[in-house]
Amino acid sequence: MKQQMNWQKTWQLLLVIFLFAAGLGIRLYDLTDLPNDFYMVRQYRALLIARGMYYAGLENVESWKQAIAVEQWQQQALIEPPLLEMLAALTYRLTGENIWVGRAYSSLFWLAGGIALWLLGRSLSLRDGSVIALAYFLFLQFGVIASRTFMPDPLMVAMMAWALWALYRWETCRTRGAAVLAGLLLGLAILIKSVAVFPLAGAAIGLVLSRKSFRKIILDGQTWLVAGLTALPTILYYIYGIFFEGSLGGQFSLRFFPALLTDRSFYVRWLFQTAGFGGFLPFLLALLGTFLFPARQFRWLWIGLGIGYVTYGMVFPYHLLTHDYYHLPIVLIIAIGIMPAADAFLLWLRSLESRWVWPAVTALLLLAVSMKMWDVRNIFAAADYRHEVAYWQELGDLIGHDKAVIQLSGDYGCRLAYFGWVSGSQWLTVADWNMRLLAGQQQPEFGSTFAEQTAGMDLFVVTSLPELENQPELAQYLSAQFPLLSQGDGYLIYDLRP
Repeated sequence: MKQQMNWQKTWQLLLVIFLFAAGLGIRLYDLTDLPNDFYMVRQYRALLIARGMYYAGLENVESWKQAIAVEQWQQQALIEPPLLEMLAALTYRLTGENIWVGRAYSSLFWLAGGIALWLLGRSLSLRDGSVIALAYFLFLQFGVIASRTFMPDPLMVAMMAWALWALYRWETCRTRGAAVLAGLLLGLAILIKSVAVFPLAGAAIGLVLSRKSFRKIILDGQTWLVAGLTALPTILYYIYGIFFEGSLGGQFSLRFFPALLTDRSFYVRWLFQTAGFGGFLPFLLALLGTFLFPARQFRWLWIGLGIGYVTYGMVFPYHLLTHDYYHLPIVLIIAIGIMPAADAFLLWLRSLESRWVWPAVTALLLLAVSMKMWDVRNIFAAADYRHEVAYWQELGDLIGHDKAVIQLSGDYGCRLAYFGWVSGSQWLTVADWNMRLLAGQQQPEFGSTFAEQTAGMDLFVVTSLPELENQPELAQYLSAQFPLLSQGDGYLIYDLRP
């Protein structure tokens, strides 16, 4: 019997190693393609920041390129600490500027989060369920695509996994060292991206409330230690960003849309989006897991985590519906939630005492993983964006790198900025105007808005002709008032100079 148990542990460890290797392999597939497959605006923003940091320290580089790279970096408003961008810029010093570096780091961080998820399952005595949860976390289609993006979100989710592991570990051993570790990891996860505060704060509050005695909670010095270490990094960062750097305060605008909270269709769309991204069956199994977790303290943590996620969605309703990556934390939450149900099912299979159970389970799991990998591989292989580089480079040369430009584009000018080395401001799209109206702002008068935004500009560059068609007043005004300097495949360039 003991020999059989040791064999099963060894087999399980080998399976886990294979899952991590396969998870890395699928994320490295076609990684050198342009990051246009998933919310390119956010990824090119990171690329511009990383390039600016890199060029700022270069010596043997054309002065005009260095100036533009630094300018484009500094034009990016401060949102969260550019930790991933700094890491990419440092790597550029060793490898040269490669567009895939940041995405490779995100992939590695996601796999590191998988380690925390697996350790968390083992600490809950859900060894078999943790393997199933790990396979889900590493190979869910939405998770694979979103987790290899050059954005802070994959790193945030990975740190959330480690924070939850440390939080539960602190509860089980109750040492000062464990409290310090939990506080530091919670604080780091929230510092990486502040929206993590909602699910993590909910999980921490749920865990603390599981102790039931309100007096013991208030008098517990370790609880206050964890809370202080959690809050301190983000508080210091916001003090710096608002009062010293100055631009962070602007991130609070256009974030809250209370009108959506009174719209019943919002909750239906949110529910179906969550289940759609995470998978309907895993989503329902995760809800069932609320009643199946063996540890009462973790059940409270899990409930708090869910309430925190709901709060997160109600604070950012518009972004939850329009920005897919805002759903990325649900991959971790569902992965944790399916552990007890998966473990119970595998425990039942083990009770059959058949020597074919584990080979059959392993074969089915590997088949499912292989099918998911092939599905994602086909998605990556279906599109090749490398040809776009030459287009944007030629357009940048045509415009000129010393011109003051305002753009109407579908990507906020990010590809023209990165490949064409053209800096400029942006004319709002119809979607941008609609978002402002939804937030309660008034539609400004066209003439004064145009005069204000084009003051001092040399050129008005249109790289999204469908968007121009959606703004007929702008199209007519440009055509009537300004000469058309150049027209080509997908672009118009108007001369704004007197």
